[in-house]
Amino acid sequence: MHPCEQLEQEGFEVTYLPVDENGVVDIMDVKKALRKDTIFATIMFVNNETGMKQPIQMIGNLLRSRDIPFHTDAVQAYGVEEIDVEELKIDLMTASSHKIYGPKGVGFLYKREGFNIAQRVFGGEQERTWRSGTENTLAIEGFKTAVDVLKKQRLSRVKHYEQLSESLISALDYKKVDYQVNGSLDTDARVPNILNLSFPGMDVEIFLTNLDLSGVAVSSGSACTAGSIDPSHVLKAMYGENSPKLRNSIRFSFGMDNTVEEMEQVADRIELIINRLSSNV
Repeated sequence: MHPCEQLEQEGFEVTYLPVDENGVVDIMDVKKALRKDTIFATIMFVNNETGMKQPIQMIGNLLRSRDIPFHTDAVQAYGVEEIDVEELKIDLMTASSHKIYGPKGVGFLYKREGFNIAQRVFGGEQERTWRSGTENTLAIEGFKTAVDVLKKQRLSRVKHYEQLSESLISALDYKKVDYQVNGSLDTDARVPNILNLSFPGMDVEIFLTNLDLSGVAVSSGSACTAGSIDPSHVLKAMYGENSPKLRNSIRFSFGMDNTVEEMEQVADRIELIINRLSSNV
């Protein structure tokens, strides 16, 4: 969003697409937004707060038929989804090393052959003048190694994430914890390693503090600035700025080292915290 806002300051006209209550872009809205002078489109592959997937292939096919360059931010998708840039008609794709257990501070930009981009960092001739600066070869090699490992482990990682997500949901259901899924639980519609849940009646900051004190590391997707809470723009786009879900939602993300037993412990602690906070109201 911020690069698009910067483009607006430079005089470009930017169209921001709406999403449905699951946080998914409608292909018809994409089609309606295209103009004769549209020069570029960028759509997130998987949302980092909800784990919801966008219809990348349909969008790619549409944009390719109009000869409009297509970029996707695949940071949350790379490592979980099977990505074929040719099949999906992707021209530019960004990914980050740390999401697949590689070194932090390094990523890649896939650029379709023959596709030209303007230099944004000046001073040297590195990266064929696309981006100056001495490359961090150790981090790049570490990223490559992480990719090699990923190729062997991706399916087993995905299966593990599915077990974790299902275990947390099952444990919350067993304990009759009041919650709602932000997005969809459909495994075809979302990635399994991100789960965003709304807990009616809870205040997200108080809830987060109690979870943190109990040893549960999660996030709200919101930012605290100068003592005020800025609600998630993702949930705002999904439910509207007056929805209580903006103030009671928690983002859970799962990794290779998490266990099913930990998911059951998380559910136990959530139940205890909700009961305690509810009794203090």
